[in-house]
Amino acid sequence: MLLGCQNSTMSLKAAIMALGLATATVFAQDSSPTEPCARLSAIATDKNTTFFPADLTLACLRSVPLAKAGNLLQLSGLRVFLEFQSDLEYLKDPVVGRIYPGVDLLAGVDKLTSLLEDDSYDNEFDFQMDVFKLFSSAYDGHLAYVPDILDVFVFSRVQSEELRDEVADYFSLISVTTDKNDLPDVYAYSDVAALVNLDQFDYTPSPLTQINGEDVLSWLNSYASQNGRSQDPDANYNALFLNVPTLAYQGVETSHFAVSRFFQGNKTNLAFANNTNRDVMTRAQFLANKTLEGLTDGASFFDRFCTQNLTETVLTQTATLVNETQEVPFDPSSPADNSPPHLAYPNPVIISSDNSVAGYFSETYDYLAILAISSFSTTSETEFEDVVRDFLEMASDDDRTNLVIDLRGNGGGSIFLAYDLFRQLFPRETPYGAGNYRANELHDFTGRLASDNIAQLRAAYPDLAKSGADGVVLNSFNYREPLTVDNKAFTSWQDFFGPRENHGGNFTALNRFNLTDISATTIPISGYAENETTTSQSQPFMGESIVLLHDGTCASTCAIFSEFMSSQMGIWSVVAGGRPQAGPMQGVGGVKGSQVQGMFVLYSIITTIISTAPLTDQLGFIAKFGNNVIESTTQALSRAAAGSSLFIQASLNFRNNIRQGDESETPLQHIYEAADCRFFYTAEMYVDQSAVWDKAYDATWGSMECVGGSTEHPSSVTGGRNITAGPPDVARNFFGGNETMYMGEIFNSTTSRGNNSSPDGGDGDRGDGNNEDSKDENGGNMLSTPWLMALAVTLLTSLLVL
Repeated sequence: MLLGCQNSTMSLKAAIMALGLATATVFAQDSSPTEPCARLSAIATDKNTTFFPADLTLACLRSVPLAKAGNLLQLSGLRVFLEFQSDLEYLKDPVVGRIYPGVDLLAGVDKLTSLLEDDSYDNEFDFQMDVFKLFSSAYDGHLAYVPDILDVFVFSRVQSEELRDEVADYFSLISVTTDKNDLPDVYAYSDVAALVNLDQFDYTPSPLTQINGEDVLSWLNSYASQNGRSQDPDANYNALFLNVPTLAYQGVETSHFAVSRFFQGNKTNLAFANNTNRDVMTRAQFLANKTLEGLTDGASFFDRFCTQNLTETVLTQTATLVNETQEVPFDPSSPADNSPPHLAYPNPVIISSDNSVAGYFSETYDYLAILAISSFSTTSETEFEDVVRDFLEMASDDDRTNLVIDLRGNGGGSIFLAYDLFRQLFPRETPYGAGNYRANELHDFTGRLASDNIAQLRAAYPDLAKSGADGVVLNSFNYREPLTVDNKAFTSWQDFFGPRENHGGNFTALNRFNLTDISATTIPISGYAENETTTSQSQPFMGESIVLLHDGTCASTCAIFSEFMSSQMGIWSVVAGGRPQAGPMQGVGGVKGSQVQGMFVLYSIITTIISTAPLTDQLGFIAKFGNNVIESTTQALSRAAAGSSLFIQASLNFRNNIRQGDESETPLQHIYEAADCRFFYTAEMYVDQSAVWDKAYDATWGSMECVGGSTEHPSSVTGGRNITAGPPDVARNFFGGNETMYMGEIFNSTTSRGNNSSPDGGDGDRGDGNNEDSKDENGGNMLSTPWLMALAVTLLTSLLVL
C-alpha cells in the first residue's frame, strides 16, 4: 500500500487520488437552432437515424471549443507512452527498407505543443485530428491513438440517397483485370456480377478514369496514404477495395474507400471510361453508444462525448472483454453441417464457430487442401488449435499433399496461436521469435522494482500468481520471465535490460518467450508443457508442398507466423493485388512488430509495480519522474476513444521482431520482404474464392506466369532473403499522388489551425478539460485495487497481439 510522504512531499497515491481520473469542462451554452450540433440533434430526434449530412456533421465537430490546458496535459502524457514505442529511432532515421517518409514522433508532439501554446488552433476537432495524424504517419498498425472526438462519427460513402440510412449500403470499389496480361482497372463493386457474366446483362461495365476530376490512380494513391495504417503502399492500396475474407469474417464492410475518419465532402464524383459520371453520397455515420438528442452546441457536444473518465472507460472495456474472451467448447461439425462463411466460399470441411479458421478441399485439384485463417483473434484459442489439428488429420486421410495457407485479410490476433500453428505444421522445429524492447528510463526504473520486489507483487495479487498469468503480464518487467536467444535464463535485470546501443537508440537484449511456462499457464502450445508429446507426431506436409497466400494485410501475429515459415522453413509466398504496375509486392504489408501494448495496460502495470514497492522506491519514483507522469498519462487515456476498441485505439508497438541471424538487429518492420510471386484479382475471384486458391496453386506448382518483375527479388525467399536489398524503385510510385498523410503540415505550418471551421464554431469558452467539480470522487483509488491488474492480465492474455 502506498503511504503518504510527510510535510511538503506528496506521495504517489495522494497524487493519484487528487487527480480523480475525470476531465470535464463547463462552457457557455447557446441553444440557438442555427448551431450545427443542435441541428444534428434535431435530425436524430425526428428521423431516428444514425446517418447524417456530412458537412453539417463536420461543422458540429468544428464548433467544439478547444480545451487547451487539458490538451497540453494530454500531449505530455502521450510523450511518456511514446518512449515505449519500440522503433522510435528507426522512424526518425529510416533505413533502406522503409518506403514511407520517416517521422520524428517526439518532435511532432513538441510541435503540437508549440502550436497549442501559440493559440494556433481554434477548435477541439482540428487539434485532435492532428494528434491522430501524427500517430498514423508512422504507418504502424500497433501504434494508434484515436481521440474520443474522432470516434463519434465516421464518414461513409453510400449507394444512393434513398438508401442512405442503410448500414449495408456502402459504395465499394474493386480492382480487377479483365485479361491475364492486362494491368487491373478500378470498377464499382456493384458491377462485379456483370463483369463475370457479360452475356447475362444488357450493359458492359466501364472502369473509372477520374475521381473528383483527378486521375483515378493519383487520387486513390493519395487517399490510400491518408487512410492507410500499413507500412506498405500496396497493402494500403488493397485496403481501399472490398476484401472478401475480411467481409466473411467480420460480416461488415471495412474498405477504406467506403468508410473513413476523414471528411470527404458531401459527394464524390466518379468519371468512367465510357464518358459517364456518377455522384456518390457521403454520410456521417454515428458510432457512439450515447445519444445526440439534447445537444445544443459544440460545448454540450464536448461535455457528452469528450469527458469520459478513465474509470468509465475501463469498466466499459471490462464488460466487453468478458464476452470476447470466453472459451467456447469445441464440437466439430460434420462436413454436411458446415456452411460457408460467405456466398463466395465453397462449403468447408471444418470451420470454427467464429469463422476465424476453416479448412477446404479443392474441387479442381484432388491433392490440394486450403487452410483459410482470416484472423488469429478468436473467441477460443483451444477451438482454433483443435480445428487446425483436425483439418490436418482430415487432409492426410484424404491424401491431400499440397497446402495453401490463405492469410488474406489477417491482421493478427493472439501471439501464441502463431507458435502453435507453426509447431502443428512442423512438430520438430523450434520457433525462433526473438525480439527486443526500447530501453528507456521509466522501463528501467519499474523493471528493477518489479524484479527486486516480485515476491511482494505476487503476494499483493495472489490470484494472478496462482494462475501463472503474472508471467505474461510482467514478461518485460521481470528478467526471470523471458529467455535469452539460446533459451537460457537471464542472470539479472541488467543482463536483460542492458541497455545496448543501436541505430542511435537504446534497446534491451534479444529475448524469447518461455513457451513452456506460457503453454502451461496461458495458451496451450503444441510441443510444450502438457503438449510436449506432440513433437512425436508426423509432419503433415512437406515444406515444398506449402505456400502462403497473402494480400498485404498480414500483420502482427500473422507476420510472426509468416516469418517462422519463410525464414526458418523457406516456405514461398504468393500475393494478390496491389497497385496496377509491374514489379514485386510484400505479402506481409502490415506491422511486423511482435507485441502490441495497450497504453492503459502499460499504465496499469507500471502504477501497480510502483504501488507495491517499498516507500523509499515510491519516493524515488516521484523524485525522478515527478507527479506529472501519472496526471498526464491519465489525461491521455481519458481522451482516447472508449468502448470495446480502447485497447486498439490507444496502443503502441512494444516489442521489435528480429530475424534469426541478423547481426544488425534491425526491426523487421523496417526490412522489405517481397513475396515470391504476384498476381492480380479477376472479377471471378470476388464471387468464387476457389478461383483465388487455384491461381495460388498454379503460380506455385503449375504453369501460371506471375506479374512481370515480381519473382526472385533479392529480399524474397527465392531471391535469397537479403535484408539490405530494400524495395525496388516502383515501390515508391504513388502515381502522382501524395506519399504520406500529413505532407509536412504538422511540422512546417505556421498558420492558424482550423481556419476552415464553421462560422458557428469556435466561439465558446476555451475549457481546460480539468474542471474540479466533475472529477470522479472514487477514481483516484482505482490504481491500487487488484481488479485493475486483473484487467491488465485479461487484456494481455486474450489480446496480446492484434
